[in-house]
Amino acid sequence: MQPILKHFLDKWVYPTGFTGPGVEFRLRQTERCLPLWDKLVTQAIQFAENDLKSGSDEYKAVRARAGYAAEGPFMSLKQMSTQIVSVTVDEQPQYIDLQRMRARQIWDEVKHGQLHADVLLRGGWIKREEELMDDPRANMQPKLSYFGMTQMFPHIHPLARAGQHYYNESMACLGIAATLSVIDDDLVRHQLRSQEAEELMHFMEGKYQIDAYALTPEDQKPIEEVFDFLLRPWAPEPSRALGGSK
Repeated sequence: MQPILKHFLDKWVYPTGFTGPGVEFRLRQTERCLPLWDKLVTQAIQFAENDLKSGSDEYKAVRARAGYAAEGPFMSLKQMSTQIVSVTVDEQPQYIDLQRMRARQIWDEVKHGQLHADVLLRGGWIKREEELMDDPRANMQPKLSYFGMTQMFPHIHPLARAGQHYYNESMACLGIAATLSVIDDDLVRHQLRSQEAEELMHFMEGKYQIDAYALTPEDQKPIEEVFDFLLRPWAPEPSRALGGSK
């Protein structure tokens, strides 16, 4: 197991203030995630090393454009709006903690998009952010969309997103840590350090939601279906923002 993953597990995954069926369910899903989390760290380190060996600064622009595609203002607002409207008016009192977290995450995701734009501006690849609207590389992701990245309709269950938070946001945390262990460039480090704590908070959202709310088979089922989807072999590598597929 990669040391970066072991540190993440010991510090953030296994400690919890909860006991009961939600924790037990989460730990079962964690075992399913471990092989891909470990692979993610290995790949992210390799991609970062390859970027440095390229002899060009273009990798910074590639990562930043991909990050903007995933976290630009328009994507962020659509994604987070989908999460928020998955809770009906009648369910608001039950899931008010989730709604507060998701409202905060709107700010986080839009900020991350601006960090990616900042790399492109400071690096001289663009003169104005508006230029990114005409660049397909900053507006598309070569991955299946299941969680409202471009879909403006409610998910079938308010807790479904918890599986994505737990699995994908952990990959963001691990990918950032792996990249920072290799790349010393000021632009890249500022970009990643500035979103590191927020990605961790998003992972902790998923952890908290599963531990606190996934207490019955009925509530666990939609979350487990999310893990079933995400753990398929069609999405095993880091996003382009972390040096993955170009």
